[in-house]
Amino acid sequence: MAGRKRSTREGAELRRSGSAASRRIGRLAILIGGLLPALSAARAADSTPPAHPVNVWVKRSPLPDAPVSPRLGYEPSMAYDPVAKRIIRWGGHSQGGLKGSGDQIHDVWTLDPSTMTWELQEPNRSPVPSCCCHQNVFDPVAKRFLRIRAGGISHGWHWYRHVYLNHSTCWNYDLATNTWRDAKPLPEAGIGALHSTSWDDDHQVAVVFGGQGTQPGTHIYDPWTNTWTTRRTADEPAPRSAGHMAYDSARKLHILFGSQFTDDPHTWAYDYAKNEWRDMKPAVQPPTDRNDPVLAYDSASRVVVAAVLAPGAGEGQPGRVETWAYDAGKNTWTAMKPAVEPQGPGNRTRSLVYAPDLNLFVFESTITPYHHVPGVDREQQIWTYRFAEAKPVAVPEPKRLRAEPRIVEDPVVSVISAKEAVVSWPASTDKDVTGYHVERAPVEVYSEDEVVRLKTDTPPLDPPSAGAIKAIGTFERLTKQPIAGTRFADKSIDLTQPRPVDGELLLRSRIRGDQLDPAGKPYRFAVHAYRVRAVNKDGKESGPSPYILTVPSAPQHVFSREDGEKCHIKWAANPERGIRGYRIYWMKGPRPEGPGQKALHLTPEPVAGTTFTDETAGRDARRYWVVAVDALGQEGVPSSGTWHYRTCREFYAPFVGEWHQ
Repeated sequence: MAGRKRSTREGAELRRSGSAASRRIGRLAILIGGLLPALSAARAADSTPPAHPVNVWVKRSPLPDAPVSPRLGYEPSMAYDPVAKRIIRWGGHSQGGLKGSGDQIHDVWTLDPSTMTWELQEPNRSPVPSCCCHQNVFDPVAKRFLRIRAGGISHGWHWYRHVYLNHSTCWNYDLATNTWRDAKPLPEAGIGALHSTSWDDDHQVAVVFGGQGTQPGTHIYDPWTNTWTTRRTADEPAPRSAGHMAYDSARKLHILFGSQFTDDPHTWAYDYAKNEWRDMKPAVQPPTDRNDPVLAYDSASRVVVAAVLAPGAGEGQPGRVETWAYDAGKNTWTAMKPAVEPQGPGNRTRSLVYAPDLNLFVFESTITPYHHVPGVDREQQIWTYRFAEAKPVAVPEPKRLRAEPRIVEDPVVSVISAKEAVVSWPASTDKDVTGYHVERAPVEVYSEDEVVRLKTDTPPLDPPSAGAIKAIGTFERLTKQPIAGTRFADKSIDLTQPRPVDGELLLRSRIRGDQLDPAGKPYRFAVHAYRVRAVNKDGKESGPSPYILTVPSAPQHVFSREDGEKCHIKWAANPERGIRGYRIYWMKGPRPEGPGQKALHLTPEPVAGTTFTDETAGRDARRYWVVAVDALGQEGVPSSGTWHYRTCREFYAPFVGEWHQ
């Protein structure tokens, strides 16, 4: 995290009870932790959750007899997929190989909480590597993990052209197909890093509050319509960095608590149906000053459990974790006081999720030398906790609440010539869809020669490529009536005539003025954005698809393989028609604490195929990106990066094959 602040509560080992009884309970917890995988496997189809003591934290990993841990870093996000019965973990920092902090990553890991087995997913592409993304959510309707934009581009290997063209406010991840999609909702919401987010089961939307450097406002993302809505209320909480939120489905309230840098002595509840924030004012609360809590909702016991950072026992003493439970029906907080609390005294180092089928909370804590935990250098710890014995609540198949169709996904625009673009898309999976509308908006882009950061890090081509979106105007409908097919040819464009975007803007660049070079060469082509909407037999229209540009999309499935001092790279062919070839870029950085890495051309002319070998890669860490080039010579959106002798590679060795990302 840029400008990371050191909390006085980060430091030594958590205070534990010194009683013999506490030590016996701790040993019992570790023993049970070793038995849980076998018990879970034995129960097979039985719906009874595995044995676990109540109000006891059990350390599950790393242990000598536990599955190998990838020893991941801090500030990730975690959510539970009840269909796959896996925890999805995304983003954060790497294992700490760079100056102790670790570069930002975009890895997707899954954890089976019944066996503590980790798997590294290597998807088609990924969002921009990010940290400070501690709370994302799972959408059970679409069965997707939702990544809401958070912190990024400040630690490690970042090519800023990749960042500027890929860092939209919402991506979604489908574990079943191992596929990331950039949703690109417009207009965007003002989302900051370390926002508080929870999924509303009843209204099937994500509710987002706060975030670092943001103004007040409660932001609602509806994945069914792919739209953001910002709500304002007179009594909403103060803006904050961190804090955490959980949805109490029994009371239909989003419970917000805590902050990492301030004292917020309140327990807040948000009622989506009434658009109302309430200060619940319980008689007793957990510590509130810089408590950086993590929350999750126990649907079996109908309580929110929180792991809260509490002050040390005396002045200057390190902080400790305390376990509390909040019953919104009774409006009471209860200090659970388990005999052994989990380790994790650092800010932004803890995550908590609830697995309803196991009736278990799963807690992750990252320990580094910075936290001064005796006997622990670096660990990615996993603990489990059961609040009460209760029959797990079955996760029902969510009912469809909407009359309109689902959005169209994966549209493609092929630039046939400067005066023709063809938009195509997969047929809707909704059986009652009878047609589609296509819409277009004007787009202004900055060239790579107009943005100081881009031209400093990478010598611009001549003529320069598109480097960042400057503005997107309003969309106009191109189809008077819904069309029955899944293809539309737009012959009303002229890409040789770039023009400024007039009128209302749906997207405006956030690049500062001092980062722009007025003498830089502008982009030579006009750019347009297209979206598609499905229409059903009742005339109901879907929300907009992700927008697509008249520059090539990002290449997908980019993999690399080390071969001594050579690096072999491969990727999937782009779906657009008329792709001339691909250019490869590489980075020899990194600078883990800020921008300034050189990203250089490796192939001056486009490569015709979908493979390339860097004969002079050497044995130092490198990163590669692939960019498609179309019939007009336009370079498109950069792919996600792939590694050559990646940093911290020893931790990835048990989880990847010869070809890897």
